[in-house]
Amino acid sequence: MTLTTHQKKILFIAVSIIACIVFLGMRFHRTRPIPITLEAWGTLDESKTFLSIIENYQKKHPYIKINYTLKDKTTYHNEILKAFSDNQAPDIFIINGSYLPYYENKISPLNLKKDKDLNLFSLNQIYPNIAKNTLIKDDYLLGIPLYIDTLALYYNQDIFNYYNIALPPASWEEILNLISRLRRINAQGQITRAAIALGSSYNIHWDSDIISTLMMQYGSNIVDTDKKQTTFNYEIKYANQRILPGEEALKFYTQFTDPRSRYYTWNNNFSDSVIAFSKGESVMMIGYSQAKKIIEEYNPNLNYNIASLPQFTNSPSKINYGDTINLVVSQDSKHPEECWKFLKFFAEKNTAEFYYLQTKNPPARLDLIQNHLNDPDSGIFIRQILLSQNWHQYNFQEINQIFKEMVEDVTHRGKSASQAIITASDRINFFWNKKE
Repeated sequence: MTLTTHQKKILFIAVSIIACIVFLGMRFHRTRPIPITLEAWGTLDESKTFLSIIENYQKKHPYIKINYTLKDKTTYHNEILKAFSDNQAPDIFIINGSYLPYYENKISPLNLKKDKDLNLFSLNQIYPNIAKNTLIKDDYLLGIPLYIDTLALYYNQDIFNYYNIALPPASWEEILNLISRLRRINAQGQITRAAIALGSSYNIHWDSDIISTLMMQYGSNIVDTDKKQTTFNYEIKYANQRILPGEEALKFYTQFTDPRSRYYTWNNNFSDSVIAFSKGESVMMIGYSQAKKIIEEYNPNLNYNIASLPQFTNSPSKINYGDTINLVVSQDSKHPEECWKFLKFFAEKNTAEFYYLQTKNPPARLDLIQNHLNDPDSGIFIRQILLSQNWHQYNFQEINQIFKEMVEDVTHRGKSASQAIITASDRINFFWNKKE
């Protein structure tokens, strides 16, 4: 049958309409995403905090399910390593910044040159130096900082009041001057109450970080990452004299456990420094904000306060010591893109502020740092963030053990601080370069 011209026009219009409908349907039809499940592990926060954030995220991304598991911090590192060896690693996990060099080959980083949301410029506007120095390597972002913790001085307010000490010590020299007043010794010459928990490798929480702080305050960068070697054993000019910063830091630290020192106030008979402080067995201690949770567990009625980390009077600049706590994406994750979407959500101001208000962990974002400088719970730690430093630890476990051995060399093996520093430096340089 031959179509008339009019019929041909009608057919052409009909076919065109159908074609347009099919094209538009294909153009605007969105394939329903395949549901995926992400596993996340952490140690420091209750699950309910993360669950609230996860619920808010899943409202926008209903096809993504995230399971958060709170792990035991004492076995966390070994559990993570076993999970990787068994090919059962979580998609997302939380680690300290000092752990990052060790875990770098197990992390899936974000390429900042290719990402449409984050780049070097935007990160400079969002985070302080300690976060950027820890998490940015070349053009890659290793993770998102949850918060930034800093070391501070904890002191027993009741005991300070008893001795009419109105203000906490601001310098290490002031702390030394308080030793004889605050220390308590029985008739047998035994210390029954320490003025401050310092000087040991056995029972001081965060001992390696405290020694690192002293080295930095004496002017050392501790290591040269380009040359892969220590620098704390290099002579520098400090307060118009030539010193070895590592040696000076070690001598200062160990004098608190030396029975021959006028500042002897601590020994291995005490329990862990935070627990001893909680029980009133030590008047002062150095600790991170997370120490508050331990104190709450052992003595919720303890009347204590927190002051800024002490500095040396002659220090040319103020230096605090901090560590970032970060969300990272596993190299073994089958869904790294979806993982990073969640990390970016956690980095947004509203989410970060919700997390801060729930946990009171010192925030990582500059705008939140500015807004919460005077917070009664976390203000001391927050005010220290901008001047906080850290250093590259190629293997946090090895470094921690070497620092403990360094202290033991002085306190129990009869070595001089100079000898102990040389040994520690040689060991770090050897093991670091052996990794190649």
